[in-house]
Amino acid sequence: MDLEKLLYIAEEKMPQIKTLILGLFVILGTFVAMDSLVVDFANFVGFKIRPFLYPMLLILWIGYWAFNKFHLPRNKKNKVGIVIAIYSENEKERQKLKADFISKLKKDLQQEEILNFSNVIFLKNHFSNQVKEANNPRSKLESINKKIKAHFYVWGDVKKRPDGDEGEKYFINFQGYVVHKPIPQSLSQTISIDFSKVLPREVNFLEKRSFKGFEASATIVHLAAKYIIGIAAFVSHDPQLALKLHNGLKGQFNAFRPLPPHLQDIRNRIPLLISDEKLWIAKWYFENNKIIEAKKFLQESIVENDNNYGAWLFKATVDFLIDRDVDEAMKSIGRAERYAKITLEWRYSKAFLFFWKEDYQNALKICQKIKNQSYTTEFITLDEVRKFNTNLLSGVNPKAQLYFWIGFLSYFKRNNLGDALQDFENFERLASDNMGLLKQKSTAYLREIKQKLSIK
Repeated sequence: MDLEKLLYIAEEKMPQIKTLILGLFVILGTFVAMDSLVVDFANFVGFKIRPFLYPMLLILWIGYWAFNKFHLPRNKKNKVGIVIAIYSENEKERQKLKADFISKLKKDLQQEEILNFSNVIFLKNHFSNQVKEANNPRSKLESINKKIKAHFYVWGDVKKRPDGDEGEKYFINFQGYVVHKPIPQSLSQTISIDFSKVLPREVNFLEKRSFKGFEASATIVHLAAKYIIGIAAFVSHDPQLALKLHNGLKGQFNAFRPLPPHLQDIRNRIPLLISDEKLWIAKWYFENNKIIEAKKFLQESIVENDNNYGAWLFKATVDFLIDRDVDEAMKSIGRAERYAKITLEWRYSKAFLFFWKEDYQNALKICQKIKNQSYTTEFITLDEVRKFNTNLLSGVNPKAQLYFWIGFLSYFKRNNLGDALQDFENFERLASDNMGLLKQKSTAYLREIKQKLSIK
C-alpha cells in the first residue's frame, strides 16, 4: 500500500465515529495485554504510572480523532481565500483532483502572481460532503466560513460513470459562493446571476482524457474566481484588489474558441468593471491630493469605457478645480448628460457652472428642472453640492451667486428654511448690480421664508 493511499484512507476514515470506537477498543485491548508489563515497570521505578498513562493515551486518541473530525483550516491573514470543497467518491478521484485540478489552479494563480496575495484551500472530503448534503448549502458555508474566513468557495462533487457507447466519463458538478460586505439585495442577486454564468453547473469528459479535462475545469474555476472575487472586492470597497483580478481577464476569456454566449456577456462586461475600478482609484488619489495619479487613472477609466457616466462627471470636477477650465468642465458635463440613465447629478454640475459663468438665465432654467426632479440618491447629491459650494465660499472673494444657488437648494430641495434664510441673506448682502435677476428671485423667496418662519 503506497503512501498516497494511506493518506487517503486516513483522511476518509479518521473522522468516522466507528474509527473513534475502534481506536478505543484497540487502546483498551492494548492496556489489557500490556498491563503486567506496565505493573512491572511501575514497581521497578517505584512510581504508579497506570493512573496517568491510561487516561492520557485515551485523551490523546480522542483529541486526535476530534481534530480530524472538526478542525477546519484557517485562511492566512491578509490573503484572498479560495476554498475548493468538491466531494469525491473514491481514492482515485480524490488523487486526480489534487494532482490535476488543484495543481493546475495553483499554477495558473502563481503564473499571474495572484498566489502572492491568495491562498488555495482544498477542504477535506467529509467537510465537502457535509456541504453537498446540506439542506441549505449556503447556510452551511456561512457557518464554515466563520472559522476559515475565506472569500470564494467552489463546491460540488466529482464522480466517474459509464455514458453509453462513449465509455467511462468523469462528471464534475460545480456551484459557487462568494463572501462580500453587506450590499443591497438587488446587487447580491446580480452577482449570483453572474456567478451562474461564469461557473458551469456541470463539466464532463472521457476518462481517457481526464488529465486535460481536470486541467480545463481548473482553468474555468480560475477565471470564475478572478471575475467573481473581483466583483466582491469592488462592492466591498477594495477597487485595488478588484483591478488586480480583472486586468487581462478579457484576453483570457478570448482564449476560449468558441466562447459560449453566456461567457461572451461576462467578457464584454469586464472593461466596464475595470473602468469603474480605475475611476474609484482616481477619486481616492484625488481625495489624497495625488493629482498626477488621479488624472492618470481617470484617463484610463475613460479609455476602458468612453461611456462611463461617473468618469465624465468626475472629470468635470477635475477640469474645474485643478485645471481651472470652466469650458472644458462644461464639455465633460455634456458627455455625462449624454450617458446618464436614471440619475441626474449632472444637472447640479451644469447649473453650478452656469452660475459660475454668470449665465443666470440658463442657470435658473436648470434650477426649475432640478426643483421638479427626483431620484433615489438625490439626498447624497444635495449634501455633496452644499459641501462643495460652501468650501468655495470660504475662500477669498467668494462669488455671491453661489449663495443664491445653495439657498435655492436649501429652500426647494432640502426643505431647510433656516439654511435657506441665511443663504439668501448672504447673497443679498454680497450681490452686485449685474445680479438683478437673481436678486428679484431671492427677495421673493426671503419674503416667503420669513412668513413660514413667522419672522417680521
